[in-house]
This record gives sequence, C-alpha cells and structure tokens, in this order.
Amino acid sequence: MLGYQSIRPFLVATVCVVALATGAAATEFNIPQGDLKSALSAYAVQTGTSLIYAISAVQGIQTHGVQGNLSSDDALARILKGTGFVTRRYPSGAIEIDREQRSENEVIPLQLAQATTAAKASLETVTVTSSKIGGDVQNIPISITALSQEQLTATQTAGGPDLVKQVPNMTFTKTNFSGYSIQLRGIGTQAISVTTDPAVAVAFNDIPFIRNHFFEQEFYDVSQVEVLRGPQGTLYGRNATAGVVNLVSAKPTDQFEAMASADVGNYQNRRLEAMINIPIVDDRIDLRIAGEWTKRQGYSLNEITDDRIDGRDLWSGRVTLGFKPTENLTTTLVWEHFSEDDDRMRTAKQLCKTDQPPTSINGTAVPPPALDIYVGNTSTHGIETFNADYLSQSCAPTGLYSPDAFQVPYGYSLPYLVALAVGGHANSGVDPYASTTQSRNLRVIESALNPHYLAKNDTLELNADYAVTPALTFTSQTGYNQDFLWSTEDYNRFNTSPGIFNAGNHVGSGGNGFYPDPAAGTGNIPTDAEIFCDPQLGCSDRIVGEDCRMNMPGN
Repeated sequence: MLGYQSIRPFLVATVCVVALATGAAATEFNIPQGDLKSALSAYAVQTGTSLIYAISAVQGIQTHGVQGNLSSDDALARILKGTGFVTRRYPSGAIEIDREQRSENEVIPLQLAQATTAAKASLETVTVTSSKIGGDVQNIPISITALSQEQLTATQTAGGPDLVKQVPNMTFTKTNFSGYSIQLRGIGTQAISVTTDPAVAVAFNDIPFIRNHFFEQEFYDVSQVEVLRGPQGTLYGRNATAGVVNLVSAKPTDQFEAMASADVGNYQNRRLEAMINIPIVDDRIDLRIAGEWTKRQGYSLNEITDDRIDGRDLWSGRVTLGFKPTENLTTTLVWEHFSEDDDRMRTAKQLCKTDQPPTSINGTAVPPPALDIYVGNTSTHGIETFNADYLSQSCAPTGLYSPDAFQVPYGYSLPYLVALAVGGHANSGVDPYASTTQSRNLRVIESALNPHYLAKNDTLELNADYAVTPALTFTSQTGYNQDFLWSTEDYNRFNTSPGIFNAGNHVGSGGNGFYPDPAAGTGNIPTDAEIFCDPQLGCSDRIVGEDCRMNMPGN
C-alpha cells in the first residue's frame, strides 16, 4: 500500500488545495512551458481545483504547458503529457498528481496549502525565460522585473522609454544622436554610437541585438518584457554589464485566436493593433501574425515654418511560425519588420543664456569683439587675431527655470561663423541670430529646417528546443538583423538673421556657392548681401546647419 504521512489542519507541508471547480466548462488557458510545479500552481489558481502532489516529486520536471480554450480536465491532461505523471480523483473532487509507477513502500511527504483567497487568485503568474531555466518570476533568484502584455496595456507602457515608470533603478536618456542610453542601478554608458558597446543589452526572445529600435518601436503582442538588473554576461555576453532588457514575443498556439484594438486621441492620434493565431496542422504547425500602426501630429511647433513637428508615423509587423515535428522538439521561426517615416525630433528645445564676452581679465583690458578684422582685409585672411570673441562660450550657465535661460547664443563666438569671416564671407554688422530671446514655451522652437526621421529594421530568428529528458532541454538560437536609419534636423534650432553672407569677389558656379541676394538693400539687409546655395540644403540667405545621422544596413 501507499504510505502517506498524516496531514493536520495546522501543518504546512507540500500539497496545494484550492476551491473546488468542475472540469466540464471550457476556459481560456495560457500556461507556458517550463517548470511543472509552476504550471500546476497556475492551473490551480485559474480553475480553483484542489490538487494534491508531492513537491519533491515534481521539482525540476518540465512541462510543455497548455494554451487554448479547453475544459479543465483536458488542460490538466496536456500539462501532464510526457511528464510521467497521472491523475487520481477523490470523491471530494480533489485531484492527486502521482507518478505512473511508484514503489508500494514509498512514503511521500505532503503539504497542505490553504484555499486561495480571491485577491491572491487574481495575482498574475509571469513566467521568466531570460534566466534560461524558466519558472515563476516570484521564484527566480534574480533581481528582475517582468511585465506581461496585460500589465503593459493597463499601465499605458507603450514602448521602451516608458519602462522607467515601472522598473526600479532604471533610467533612460536620449541625446542629440540617434542612440540612447539605458542605466540600471546607476550603471550605463554615455558613449552612444554604432561602435560603442552598451552596458545594458537589449534582447529579443533571449537573443541580444546591438542594432535595434528599442527607443522608437512600441510594444505589441508580447508575452512579457523582462528587465534583469546586475551583470548578465554569462548568458548575454559582454554587452550586459549592468543588466538586460528582454522582449519576449507571444508564441503560436494550437487554438484559433484573434484580437484587434483601436485607439483614438487628440493631436489626431490613431493607433491600431491586431493579432490572429491559426492552427494549421493540429498542434504540429501553428501560425501567428501580429501588427501595430501608430500615427499622430507632433506635440511641438516650429514657429519659422509654422508646422507641427515631432509627430509619429510608424508601423511594425511580426510573423511567427511554430513547428513541432515530434513531442520533444519545438521550433519557432520569427520575422519582424519595423518602419518609420515622420518628423520625429532627436532633441527638442535648446535653452541658453547669452554669454557676453568680457571687457577685461584681472584688470587687463581685452581687445573688443571685432568680427570685421577678417572682412575686407585680404592680408589677414586665415590669420587668427585674438579678441574678446574667443573668451565667450556662446552660452553661460543659468538655472533651468530662470527667465534668462530662454536667450540665444552669442553668435560671434561660434567657430563656424569665425571660419566664415576668415574666408571673407561674413557681413560683420549682422548678428547671426535674429532675436535675443526665444519663446518660453518648451513645445515651441525656431528652426529653419523641419526634422525628418526615416528608419527600417528587419529581424529574423530561428529558435529550437529539444527536450532530451523532462529535466534537460537543448536550446538552439539563431538571429539575423538588418537596420537602416536616416535622420536630419536643424543643428541650431534658433532663429537666424538674413544678410549674413558677403561673397566679396567669390561667386558661385553650377548652381552652388555664392550668388547676389535679391533682397539686398531692403530692410536691415546689407546692400552687398549674398545667398549661399548648398547641394543638400538648397539656397539660403542665413546660416543653416543640418545635423545628419545615418546608419547603413548591417547585421
């Protein structure tokens, strides 16, 4: 006979008992593959069924999980399939999980778990995959935050930058370049470029990709987003000194599913998201297709062009094919495409307090500002003459909320303006900036150029899991990534003055170079003013600087 230790109401041993429920009604299950104990716990919480099993017996056993609209009995049978365990029912409705074959003299210590309260029953189970061992996030010995798709939607966590609202010790910064910096526990890197290794790795289905669009792309149809704090180099390589952000996409199931949602808001905001899951051949071949599209007006206004900027027009699509040729082998092929073409700004308003040059230093007079020392004097062209302009940094330190933070740079100290004067092409009497102050509205900028942001990315993955034994799984992961980025915006973002160019004896040719300004002599524009024609920016009567960022396709 089977020997069991006695169970008393006040003892806490190793069995889960939950409120009774019948097994006839169909329920939507989404219990992922992984640890059998975690799967049974999730099943008991969802169905309210009383389960009795030995913790030591199921510890370390792996299950393929269950997905789909099934009865509780069918769902439990799928969880136990291939694990070597069977069910035995008691008249009370409780179900014992036991091995198919067991010694008659085996004594199994059991544990009685009290009935789950309603609040505890509603607690969502998030299974972590980034640790490579699987299991409930509450039982993984790693400092980790895991958010399911439902949690992301409920908290309006739309994309990567929004994770700072949900993840402790996480900061996210974006600079004038197209890269970004994630810091965990204060550890990260500010050297953001294509040739720089990040301190926090960004992974898609456990495969890290240095070239990604974590900053731009929005979350959709994900199983969960995991943020691991602390060094993760053993599993993710040298780019994970501070941690890992792992995005896990939803996998195909053997049940037909479909979902669609639409969001509409102000600034002409529109967002569409859809998903369809199609079982093709029983539970052997399954196909899942998902996509997301977002478009809205910009929140910022360019006063020079009178256009709204920093809008969004992007979309993503993903196709996942699940193939399970045998009971022990599961493969998934994932292709994802991301595309964006809009007027996103990499940086917005620039604050500055005009740094006027000093008149003296320690009682010694400084030669006054004299931009015209370079103009009209051919004998000094190319010779740097020291004056007060060299002692100004253009912008001086000030408080972020100070009224003088909304001034403009001291233009005569700008290196490219001095270079223009050295070449004899600058009118010394024209201040390069048209005004001394700018709007105090942080959403209003003054820019001669509207930003343009164009990005495309394709990611291909092939993942395979082979269960050698219930406790040992061989995993193969292959990934390929191709990325393209073209981004331009005004380098100045301050209103500049017309009439700054003076060509002297230099003229243009072939449509490029200096040409007479049709507006010369009108208003405050000098009579000898010229326009400059650039092959990329076109013709302009004022200083225009374009900041261009480009990443060519690569893997």
